[in-house]
Amino acid sequence: MFGKLSVAVGASVIIMTGLVSQASAGCEIAKGKITNNAQPDGSTLGIVALNLGKDKLKCGIVGAPQFPAPPNFKHTVVCDDKAAPGEAQAQVTLNTSFLSAPTFTGFCDEGSPGGPVSFSFEEISTPDPASARGAFQGITDEGSITITGDFNCDGGIVMQFDGYLCFDDE
Repeated sequence: MFGKLSVAVGASVIIMTGLVSQASAGCEIAKGKITNNAQPDGSTLGIVALNLGKDKLKCGIVGAPQFPAPPNFKHTVVCDDKAAPGEAQAQVTLNTSFLSAPTFTGFCDEGSPGGPVSFSFEEISTPDPASARGAFQGITDEGSITITGDFNCDGGIVMQFDGYLCFDDE
């Protein structure tokens, strides 16, 4: 009886600690869509529609594969946030790792640009505070986004994401 109670209390403490941490760090809801293409060298190149709190940003994204992993990719995001002359656009690098092995969804025709198979996947991305420029300055590694996506036979990748990005309160 007390074992179940202590597990429930322990889980509640962990959840509350996470919520307090996000609240104290000034976290914003982050959600949106990424569309990109795999490149011949294994990198990715595309665009991000990012809803960050009340702001809607249009961004470019480049994914650089990392070997050995993790992270599996370093995704650098640069957004058109209408920075003033002489200021950097909003930029941050996300360390991205698969949450589990990709799920096979089909075989591709021989010679397909995306390779021999298509698959779906789930990843988690955490910001690298040292990479932040412009409006992303002050970002912490306390928040993260979860990404779900599909990789097709033509090398196209479509992803949805949601989570929190946290900023210092200073």
